Amino acid sequence: MPLLFCKQIGTSQLGVWRKDETVAELLALSSLCDSEKEEYNLIANDRRRSEWLATRLLLNRMTGFSQPILHTESGKPYLSGDARFISISHSLNMVAVMLSDANVGIDIERIHSRTTKVRGKFLTGKEPDWCTTDEQHTFVWTVKESAYKLVDDTLLHDEVEVDKPVLADNFAVSVDIRRNGFGQMICHSMRIGDNILSYLAKNC
Repeated sequence: MPLLFCKQIGTSQLGVWRKDETVAELLALSSLCDSEKEEYNLIANDRRRSEWLATRLLLNRMTGFSQPILHTESGKPYLSGDARFISISHSLNMVAVMLSDANVGIDIERIHSRTTKVRGKFLTGKEPDWCTTDEQHTFVWTVKESAYKLVDDTLLHDEVEVDKPVLADNFAVSVDIRRNGFGQMICHSMRIGDNILSYLAKNC
């Protein structure tokens, strides 16, 4: 099974799945309820089907049982009958899920030059001074995506500023989210193969 890991971090649980299987193999591993089967059948794209199935398999491994993933009007995921917060992210070859007693946002991205090419759309403050490599740009992107999911509202790129990190296999950095109720927070990040995963959790 391509479950890379599932670990407890304080009151949060983090799981990562590497997508090695075909859609048919993922479907054979899945146990979907009727409403999930209907939702799955509406997905036409194989890449999206793979993400959708792997996310639910990962959640099943994390919790020990199957449960539907629902969404608010804004698109934020939540679990029926489970008070915990959930955040979900996909990269080309990975799925990441975080469950937490606190509000949480997570993002995983493959290190790639595409973030460098659009740096002017998401860098702000002092970030352009130190952010020069593809890895650094991908890191900042994951932090800001995590912040957007955490706040669950439209954030302008200059409402989130990331301090310069010391990149390592596991590291943490200060982030300023300029919205009431957030402010200075610590973002935790890690390298997973050629991916960078970042997460923000309120009161974590």
